[in-house]
Amino acid sequence: MKRKYYLIDTENVGDSWLDLTAKLKQKDRAIAFYTQNHSKRLEEFLLRQVNNPRIVWLECAVGNNALDLQLIGVLAYLIAKHPRAVFCIYSNDKGFQRTVEFWQDRGIQISQKSSNLKKKTKKKDKKKNAAVSACGYGVLTGPLTQEQYAEEIARCVSFSNLNGWYCALTVILGQEDGREWYQKVRRDCQLRERLSRLFAGDRHERALSLTALALFAHGLDDTKAEAVYQVIRTNKYQDLNEIKMGLDKLTGQKSPNPYYTVMRPLVSLLKDL
Repeated sequence: MKRKYYLIDTENVGDSWLDLTAKLKQKDRAIAFYTQNHSKRLEEFLLRQVNNPRIVWLECAVGNNALDLQLIGVLAYLIAKHPRAVFCIYSNDKGFQRTVEFWQDRGIQISQKSSNLKKKTKKKDKKKNAAVSACGYGVLTGPLTQEQYAEEIARCVSFSNLNGWYCALTVILGQEDGREWYQKVRRDCQLRERLSRLFAGDRHERALSLTALALFAHGLDDTKAEAVYQVIRTNKYQDLNEIKMGLDKLTGQKSPNPYYTVMRPLVSLLKDL
């Protein structure tokens, strides 16, 4: 079992992370970055947990982005010392996403979790089952219509990449329905204009959402979207043998592995999002 490090930006998420400590396994560590401006509740919690070996308390200097920079510095140190560990930044600050992507590109298992996840989930559930998950992407509820699938693809794939649209549609809707929808979006300028307005998020979020959508469409476990995408990304979107072995190990599926069957045609598209 790999050790997990949770790096907590208490200046950003306040006290919302405190329940996390009850879920820590023996090898896991929560590193709480705080300043002198911390809340009274956090101080009381610190006093109760001061001898808890699973929580590390780091007081940071106060200043513009000072805590963020100190968190990134500690993260880099931990990655250098424990490159096989799993890391999660607990913060609502979207600026950390670039740091997450930097390390993911280098094969590090790292993600970011937002403390306002539940609020976002409720809002998105009201909007045609939009994708959300434990790290901000991935879990869908359905069933979805073909038009809803097209809308979800539009959130992930730009119309500047028509080959990508064809790939996504045929993988998610099947060859026949996918080709029909591809012709429809090519012919119907108004439909294409409407769908193009849905395109949003950074590359990492779009790739995770598309992975989750493909898994969901084929009745697979879309809660594994982040882990599945990480396998593909770690192997630089090109080593199909390594990707297959990684997905076999991740899902416990034997050949033919349905996760690999679904994701293989999307590997190049994920790289180009």
